Amino acid sequence: MNRPFTRRAVCAAAAVTLALTAIAVPRAQAETPIKIGWPNITEQAMLGIMAALVIEKKLGLPVERFANLGGTGIAQQAILSGAIDVLPDYTGDALANVLKLDPITDPKKAYEVVRDAYKDKYKITWLAPTSFNNTYALALKADKAKELNIKTISDLAKQAPEWTLGSSVEFAARPLDGYPGMSKHYGYKFGSIKPMEIGLMYTAVDSGSVDVIVAFATDARIGKVGLAVLDDDKLFFPAYNAAITVRDDILAKHPEIGPAIEAVTNSLDTETQIKLNGQADIDGLDIEKVAEIYLKEKGFIPK
Repeated sequence: MNRPFTRRAVCAAAAVTLALTAIAVPRAQAETPIKIGWPNITEQAMLGIMAALVIEKKLGLPVERFANLGGTGIAQQAILSGAIDVLPDYTGDALANVLKLDPITDPKKAYEVVRDAYKDKYKITWLAPTSFNNTYALALKADKAKELNIKTISDLAKQAPEWTLGSSVEFAARPLDGYPGMSKHYGYKFGSIKPMEIGLMYTAVDSGSVDVIVAFATDARIGKVGLAVLDDDKLFFPAYNAAITVRDDILAKHPEIGPAIEAVTNSLDTETQIKLNGQADIDGLDIEKVAEIYLKEKGFIPK
């Protein structure tokens, strides 16, 4: 004769069912997604995607991506407000945009200042920085620089009043580490300045529609277009070493994220990053594909 289920038996069965369900649900589905964002800049997008792939494919944690957050300032506000949890950033950008401090040219000191300030004020951790410094760099066609014997930013003083400078929209307006600060530091102004999308700057200087551009040191298009980078002889531009920034509450819950991401960023020297940027900006490969291939080749994520 079959015995009827008692309340205790029903509860026990329900508990077993819930336990089995919990086991069956993958960890990535059970966890709250980690929100990773980046601005509309090739290198930062690549670093953000690398962080996302490592967290997702190596650590098995769910990730929600927020791509193309506009300019650097918008992306920085996103992590400061808690709208995102992870952001690739640069020491120089944090100094000028967020902390409103004067530029620091020494990479180690710049990193230490932003690391400590972010920890104290915002409860955000700066993971170990990359060795490459993607600083601003004034550049012009190499043949023009040779003809006029222009080797430093100071050497532009004679031509600048009659020349046009091409720069990103952000650089044109940033008071501390942008055009206003640079022109004050070097004591001269260009005849005109044309703010534009970063990719268009290289086309503009190549075609002659601008004379000088504010390039980025790790941009592969500098070599592709045949530009000469001028020496920042009066040491105006701060260090812009990249690092992944993570909100402290995320690291407290998942401390394994730090070492996993730092293993990747420690592998990115100047030559490597220029090559990766070139695969996206010059060869036209998808940034995600470039990042994924690199991580797999180096063993940072499973093949």
